[in-house]
Amino acid sequence: MATIRKRRRKDGSFSYMAQIRIARRGQPDHSETRTFPRKAMAEEWAKRRELELNSPGGVLSAKWKGVTLDDAIERYLHEFAQGAGRSKQATIQQLQRFPIARVQINDLTSEQIISHAVMRRDSGVKPSTINQDITWLGIILKTAVAAWKMPVDLNEFESAKLLMRNKGLVSRPGSRDRRPTGEEIEQVRAYFRRSQKIRPSVIIPMEDIMDFAIASSRRQEEITRLTWEDLDKQAMTCWVRDAKHPRQKWGNHKRFKLSHEAMAIIQRQPRAQGEERIFPYNGKSIGTRWRAACAACGIEDLRFHDLRHEATSRLFEAGYEIVEVQQFTLHESWDVLKRYTHLRPEDLALRQSPGA
Repeated sequence: MATIRKRRRKDGSFSYMAQIRIARRGQPDHSETRTFPRKAMAEEWAKRRELELNSPGGVLSAKWKGVTLDDAIERYLHEFAQGAGRSKQATIQQLQRFPIARVQINDLTSEQIISHAVMRRDSGVKPSTINQDITWLGIILKTAVAAWKMPVDLNEFESAKLLMRNKGLVSRPGSRDRRPTGEEIEQVRAYFRRSQKIRPSVIIPMEDIMDFAIASSRRQEEITRLTWEDLDKQAMTCWVRDAKHPRQKWGNHKRFKLSHEAMAIIQRQPRAQGEERIFPYNGKSIGTRWRAACAACGIEDLRFHDLRHEATSRLFEAGYEIVEVQQFTLHESWDVLKRYTHLRPEDLALRQSPGA
């Protein structure tokens, strides 16, 4: 039962303080206090709040009253996103700039989630980008329920997601099939050569790094982690440390096969004293130089990662089988590998038909 206390104010008038205390077994008591100018108002509020608090989940909802989605995002970033990459953290933080972040988390409805998606669509954002918002929103809401016992209605989120998919507001990104043309590769090569002549102090050998990416199918960051110690010249293999994996970020060390072209590029790299890495450069600097080269050459929508597409496709065009290609590229499965395989019909050699 609530307790109503009459109190005299400094001006001689009276106020009525309603206090509700609910005992919880094994947990601290929950209490709420509110002051009213009339006793009837205090009694009416106390009866209504007792009914709300005694309903299933009532005390839990009261505990998180006033906590916004922005608060949950901030806590998620602090507790669970410390090891996430910069791009992932930026995507999560971007949610904090939108009106949905100011909604109290226990009041979040499917209507508000769908309104966020519609707002993003109307601003010109693609469904695949909106899908990133919704994916991270779901991760944060599910974390709030499981890790912090926040009273989030996940049914509201799931129903919103279902409708958004049906209406095309969100979608998965399409598989990328961009391969550089021979002309584009030569344009970029010429740019790097000119840059090296103009600025000899620029120490990143971008021409070698580009050619190595095509010859080895290694990712930008993986190239900068290769070490001389992990290189086996006789077996023509090398270890890549912390190779990309959908579930295992660290400790996924794998050995890959090197082509003759890749080995030749490695062998002409200078080995500095005290430096373990074969390509001792910053991956982000490589990306910056690559984007500058494409912009200077007028080449649109060509990413450094597209060189991995090129490398994979060239292996198939050279006649390697799927299991052999995987020894070079380290793709986990054919389903993943085929997304990077964009063969050019003119580069395929015809085989002799059986019995011909």
